[in-house]
Amino acid sequence: MTFLEHPKNRREGIFVAYLLENWVIALKLVSRSHQNYLAFVADQLQKEYNTPGAMSLLQQFYSNLVFWITPIDLSSTAALVRSSYSVKTKGRSPRDPADMLRSTLLMTKLGMSVDNWVRVLRTLPVYAILSGFEPGDTPGVGTFYDFFRRLWRARTPHKTGRTKRRLKKPRKKGKKNEKQEPKNPKVTEKLVSRVLREGKIYYTPKEHDLLQQLFQTMFVLPSATKGFLGDTRCFRVIGDGSPALTGARSFGKFLCDCRKSGNWKCSCKRQFSDPDADWGWDSYREKYFYGRTLYMFTAADSPYNLPVYPRLFRASQHDAVSWICGYRELCYWYSDWKVGEAILDSAHDALPIYTMLEQDDVSSIIDLNLRRSGHLVYHEMNIDSDGVPVCPIGRKMICWGKCSGRQRTKWRCPAKVGKWECPHPCSPSAYGRTFYTSTANNPRLFPRIRRDSREWKERYALRTGVERSIKRQKIDYKLEASRGRSSRHWNIRVYMIAMCQHADAWLEEVKKQKQQLSVDTWLKVLTAA
Repeated sequence: MTFLEHPKNRREGIFVAYLLENWVIALKLVSRSHQNYLAFVADQLQKEYNTPGAMSLLQQFYSNLVFWITPIDLSSTAALVRSSYSVKTKGRSPRDPADMLRSTLLMTKLGMSVDNWVRVLRTLPVYAILSGFEPGDTPGVGTFYDFFRRLWRARTPHKTGRTKRRLKKPRKKGKKNEKQEPKNPKVTEKLVSRVLREGKIYYTPKEHDLLQQLFQTMFVLPSATKGFLGDTRCFRVIGDGSPALTGARSFGKFLCDCRKSGNWKCSCKRQFSDPDADWGWDSYREKYFYGRTLYMFTAADSPYNLPVYPRLFRASQHDAVSWICGYRELCYWYSDWKVGEAILDSAHDALPIYTMLEQDDVSSIIDLNLRRSGHLVYHEMNIDSDGVPVCPIGRKMICWGKCSGRQRTKWRCPAKVGKWECPHPCSPSAYGRTFYTSTANNPRLFPRIRRDSREWKERYALRTGVERSIKRQKIDYKLEASRGRSSRHWNIRVYMIAMCQHADAWLEEVKKQKQQLSVDTWLKVLTAA
């Protein structure tokens, strides 16, 4: 069947029908090329805005949006989401998933709800055209929610059942500016031991895998090609978590009749609108929150603080545990990249994490958590917070360089080097006492880059990039304003905002290079091509 023989097909090139032997029609999902999309946009914009006044209006109010969405090549969408569509279809053919994804990105960029966006698509032709739809033939609310369902690799929007017992809000508060300790103090050691024992990465399929495939293929890899993520052969990654409050209540809906007898605090099971949410400690605001933890992996060398792997974990999960799980998943998704350095805050200051990174030949830039470690001692020698040995009289020893071939650092007596007399000499030698430290023996106290060096401080300063990336999600794009109540909603929203972050960087770079044309000139160039 061709397009002309089947008048119900919406447009040529989107769906190609084949007639099987059992007389069941199967539709092969095919997306138009990016060049065809640009030609469609140019043709439709010239039809709708064909007067000088209309073109001036387009330039004044919509030029940034035009040059924001049109460079994004989404032609691979159909191939990636094909498994989410049924081969044997009955009734109306589905819309091009690339157009649906593009329209969802525009909706996220403009900060609209689905209902308002559908209304705007039918009112303003420019939004429909930029999405890839013909004016007057735009999708409805149900079509968008059906598309969201296809992006989620699970039958239900939740990871767990809705019926369970209520989680009580913890009473014990954490310390100021300090993450709450994990319930199992040895959980990081057990996880790292399992990782080192397995060696090879065994990845369990997740519900958000399709979203990550779309994000990685059409946004992260193009950004890496443009040089926005640094050197992927020695990739420097930053990781950090941040609270994400759910729109659901923590009380749940009563399913029992205990209230009739006056018992309002029964332990019976209840029904929750967001069963995957739980209680976590917000160390910045010093209070408990109900929701999830957004753990973001960001490129340290990115001038635009671009994310490479956003991950949602349980709110009660410690950041150190989230790093171990997320880091292995990151290595799985970007197996062609070589992670060369990890920059983390003091919540990740655990010896098993250093050991795991050293096993992968990754340099660790992690701040020490002095509250947890207390007094630092190594081979009966006191160590200060910068990883420098301190002699018995409280003076820092002098670094005397690295021993070639032995991968260790030599430290000398400050009195002998400075040529002053020590009141309590600890060695009768004229050379003075020497002390050796090695990264292999204790990567936590003695990382590859000395903590007291200027280089370490400059590299650790890059850690704020992940905070700016999370700020883009939570404040600029108002992540929590949607008041989502399911894991599907939160994952889709986080990934859509992450895609928008990359698109923002691409447009910003074009403006910085002063290569942006006027809309009229751009349309003429497309038409001539």
